[in-house]
Amino acid sequence: MEVKAGSLWGDSAGKSFRVLSVTDVEGHTWVHYREDKGIKVPAIHCREYSCYLESFLSRFREQPE
Repeated sequence: MEVKAGSLWGDSAGKSFRVLSVTDVEGHTWVHYREDKGIKVPAIHCREYSCYLESFLSRFREQPE
């Protein structure tokens, strides 16, 4: 499965996350993402995270827009 910047993903607890970027660094693919709480909550109030692509795919499933 391909992870693209701007795509929406969800976890098993029902939280949504927006992918900010996918970057290759020294042979590892990193996914940078943040909580997506909807349009009423400014991005500044959402936590940002990053992890390896493999970890991201094991934790999240892509959601339809």
